[in-house]
Amino acid sequence: MSSDGLLKALNDSQRYLDVVHKPQLGKSEAEWLVETTVENFAKYYNSGFIEYRKSVAEAGDFASVEWTGRGATFRDVMGKEYIDCLGGFGLFNLGWAHPKVVGAVQAQLQKSPLPTQELLDPLRGMLAHLLAEITPGDIQYSFFVGSGTEAVEGAMKVAKLYTRKSGFIAAVRGFHGKTTGSLSLTGKSIFRRPAMPLHNNIYHVPFGDAAAIEQQLQIAKEVGNDIAAVVLEPIQGEAGAIVPPDDYWPRVRQLCDEYEVLLIADEVQTGLGRTGKLWGWSTGM
Repeated sequence: MSSDGLLKALNDSQRYLDVVHKPQLGKSEAEWLVETTVENFAKYYNSGFIEYRKSVAEAGDFASVEWTGRGATFRDVMGKEYIDCLGGFGLFNLGWAHPKVVGAVQAQLQKSPLPTQELLDPLRGMLAHLLAEITPGDIQYSFFVGSGTEAVEGAMKVAKLYTRKSGFIAAVRGFHGKTTGSLSLTGKSIFRRPAMPLHNNIYHVPFGDAAAIEQQLQIAKEVGNDIAAVVLEPIQGEAGAIVPPDDYWPRVRQLCDEYEVLLIADEVQTGLGRTGKLWGWSTGM
């Protein structure tokens, strides 16, 4: 990088900081921030991402650029208020800027922002212990990752190691992530096609149809395609909040036991108990 390029980057970063640290923005500052944010996403962030965002595609000249929020509502930089029905795909289950969460984060930042990764940090051990206490059945061990796709990849590897089998059954229109293994389970061509070919011995069936799973398990058994696990979302999220029939999960649980395959519930979006039902009996690992 040239000295001129470095100087420009320093000046740009200072201007960004000057704006984002302000509690409120004037009209001209807000318009500049919207225009700059759209330009930055279009030119420098994840090619194609901005075209997929409804907040930009449907907003006209001024896209919705989030700014601040409390509880269940937030405001964009232009002052327009929204009710947050997405919640960061479930991250904000306590709402925006909950005082207890903010206080805990501030206290931890002042003490230790990140663990060393080499020594043992007490909070990670405490969290693993608490999860073991509240999860159903005899689930004991936790594997902490940074994203849902990593969780699915980990579940796939555990299923293969435990069963010594390699096949999986997933649902059409299901979404499990975008890394190679989880993408192989995902049931939407818009995500799969650019990365084809993906893992083999993956089979997709209609969601909510237990008979289709039974048929696929029977076919796999007859032709020798060893199935390690059936992987499903309790409620499909990316597909549009698709709720299966009430007897679907009990029947799938029964089929997996009958054919001696694992049942993996991908609850990255729904969350354990977040839908109002406890799906513990579906996590048959």
